[in-house]
Amino acid sequence: MNAQPTTQEPTAWVADLPEEIGLALADIVGVAREGLLAMSVATGMAVMQAMFAAEVTSVAGVKGKHDPDRRAVRHGAEKGSVTLGGRRVAVSRPRARTLDGHEVPLASHAHPETASTPESVGAAA
Repeated sequence: MNAQPTTQEPTAWVADLPEEIGLALADIVGVAREGLLAMSVATGMAVMQAMFAAEVTSVAGVKGKHDPDRRAVRHGAEKGSVTLGGRRVAVSRPRARTLDGHEVPLASHAHPETASTPESVGAAA
């Protein structure tokens, strides 16, 4: 079997292949990039939601469990959006209020749009 040298640019040896195989490989690379980007966005969303939930739990306690020492209560959620994979994606951000009714600022809400930039996600893909 004739193995290709590993030091060669990946596209250099593709030029030596028949056109149909080169096109098929290009399609495979495109699908792989799209899949990696989709997986990265889904992972980012899951991590972000876990961060939101952990922060609300830290100030309002475990949902459904009475805590006499809590400093805040859960107060629904608000719609928001973040940029992931170069696209604005809708998110639901939980809210909390102090026991006397004031909004609790959550650090995880401060700048969620900086979660990733198209350049950083595109470079990873």
